[in-house]
Amino acid sequence: MNPTLFRSFLIVTTLFAIFSTLSEAAPESGRVTVAVGEVVALSKEGGAETPLEKGDKVAVGTTIKTGADARAVIVITPRSAIRISENSEVVIETVDEAASPKQVMIDLKDGSLGALLKPNASGELDFKVRTPSGVAAARGTFYSVAVKDGKGYAQVKEGRVEIIPAAEEN
Repeated sequence: MNPTLFRSFLIVTTLFAIFSTLSEAAPESGRVTVAVGEVVALSKEGGAETPLEKGDKVAVGTTIKTGADARAVIVITPRSAIRISENSEVVIETVDEAASPKQVMIDLKDGSLGALLKPNASGELDFKVRTPSGVAAARGTFYSVAVKDGKGYAQVKEGRVEIIPAAEEN
């Protein structure tokens, strides 16, 4: 099996396992389910970076950074999770579970992440990933987003993703 396909398979399998065990508990903002290597958080108030570990809560406004050979998985809502890859910087910008549909906005500053939404969540969840190039809005799918040299890229693994160019955002 080709290494990229195998890696994608492992990511999808891991995220589905996380969903099946955590779908009953709705996190207020996000909960770390995997933290491997150097994974740190910086609160929106600033201050020192603090290491993130499995089980830690991640508040809205938190910046998460991963080092070389590091990764983290964060369950954002019972129907959504993100896998942050190595050498990445992500801000949990918005999590509004009171809205209808629920609103999630992740700001990918650098690096890459995978997003997994439970099937048939599109009517219940408006999940978006912002990059410097625009916003990738998911419609019940698994997809990955990357930022390299200030440009955003999206790859759809399954389902549909709408790309909204930065000039048209808002």
